[in-house]
Amino acid sequence: MRALFELKSYVSEHSWETGLEGMLLAWPPLFRKHIFDPDRRVRAAVANVNSALVVKIGKRLATHLKQLAGPWVASYFDPHKEVARTSRSAFERVFPESKRAEVYAYCVGELIDFASDNILNQTPETLSDPRFVDPEDMRSKYEHVIGVSFGSLGLVIEEIDADKLLEHKSQFDEVLGSKAALKFLASQSSLIRRGIYRLIRNVMLHCPALARDTNEILAQALLSNCFGDGDPNAHGDMWDAVLLTTKNYPQVWLSDSSSDSKKKQKKPIERLLEFLRSRCRLAPTISYPSILALLANLPAAVLDAPTFQNDFDNALWQSASTLAGAAELAAVGSSSSRANHLENVALVSAICECFSFLWTRSLKNASSSDNVSISSTRDFVAKEISRETDRLWHFYLNNPESAEEMAQPVVKLYCKIENLSAKFDSSLLETIWSQTS
Repeated sequence: MRALFELKSYVSEHSWETGLEGMLLAWPPLFRKHIFDPDRRVRAAVANVNSALVVKIGKRLATHLKQLAGPWVASYFDPHKEVARTSRSAFERVFPESKRAEVYAYCVGELIDFASDNILNQTPETLSDPRFVDPEDMRSKYEHVIGVSFGSLGLVIEEIDADKLLEHKSQFDEVLGSKAALKFLASQSSLIRRGIYRLIRNVMLHCPALARDTNEILAQALLSNCFGDGDPNAHGDMWDAVLLTTKNYPQVWLSDSSSDSKKKQKKPIERLLEFLRSRCRLAPTISYPSILALLANLPAAVLDAPTFQNDFDNALWQSASTLAGAAELAAVGSSSSRANHLENVALVSAICECFSFLWTRSLKNASSSDNVSISSTRDFVAKEISRETDRLWHFYLNNPESAEEMAQPVVKLYCKIENLSAKFDSSLLETIWSQTS
C-alpha cells in the first residue's frame, strides 16, 4: 500500500519528460496484476494511481491504450464502488464523450480477448500463486475476475456499433456458445451471475444477431439455471435476460434441454412454474411485474398446451399460500409487514394482468378460427373467470391490510371482463354469473 501511495505522489511530481514516459512502459502489466487484488484497499489504490497517470499524460496514452484497455474497462464493474467509480471517471476525463465509442471500437479486439481469456482459460491457480495465496483469496480473486470480465463484454456490446461487433462474431461465439462459459450461470457468486445476465441482456437488446448461431445452447443454459437463482439482488438482471431472450428467440421454450444428456431434465416451463410456486425465490415484488411480459412472448405451443393455464394458475396461488405464512411471521415487525403488503398487491396485480391477457387471447383466437367453437371457448373462459374472481375475493377478504391497494387491479379486471363480453360474446357475463359461487 505504501508503495502505491508513493507511486501516486511520483505521478503528481513528475512530467512526461522527467519519468512518466518510462513509467507508462512498465505500468500495464503492473496494473493488470494488481487491479484484481483480493484486498479492495489495494484495488482502490491501484485505480487511483492509474487515474492520476492517464489523466496527466493525456493523448500520449494512445500507444499503450490497447495494453491497458482490458483490465481498465473490467475494473468499471468492481463490486467496490470506489474502484469502479475511479476507473470509469478516469476514462471519462481522458476521452470526451464524442470520442468514447471510437475508443472502445479501437480496442474492441483486445477487450474481447482479455475477457474471453479470463472466462474460458483462467483458473484460481493461474490467476494466483498457490504457494503464497491462501485458497479463500484465490477463489475470491477468480470469482472477481470472471464477474468483471462478463461485465466488460456486456459493455463492449452496449457501446460499439452492431456492424462492428459482427466483425468479431467468431470471438463472441467462443463465449456465447461455450459450455465452459455458460456453466457460470450456476455459479455461487452473485457477481458472476449478474455479469452474465447483463451480457445476455445486452446481446439480445443491442445485437441479437451475435447469438444467431448460439442462441439454442445459450438460452437452454439460461433457462436451466436462472429460475433457481436465490439472490433477489440478481433477479432484475435475470428477468432482463430472460425477457429479451424470449422476445428474440421464443422457440427456445420448446427446446428439449435433455437432448444431450442421459438424465431427464425439466423443461423450461416446468422450471418457471416451480419458480412461481416458490414465491419467486422469496423476491416476488421483483418478479411478478415481469410475468405478463413473459407470457406475451411465449410461443403459442406453450400457451395452448392443455394444462398450461391450470398449472400456471395453481403455481401463482400456491405462492399466495406461502405469502399467508409469511404474513403471520411479519406481524412481529413493521418492516416485514410492509414487505408482505407489497407482495400481496404485486401478486394480485400479476394475477389480474396475466389472466386478462390469457382470456383475451383465447376469445380472440376462437373468434378468428374456423376450427374452434366460440361457444365452447366462452364456456371455458367463463369457468376460468368464475374461479379466479372467487379466489381473488377470498384473498381480498383475508388480507384487509392490503385491500385498498389490491382493489385497483381487481376493478380493472372486472372492467376488462365486461369489455370482453361486449366485444366477443354478449352472453359471457351471464355464463360467468351462473357459475359463480
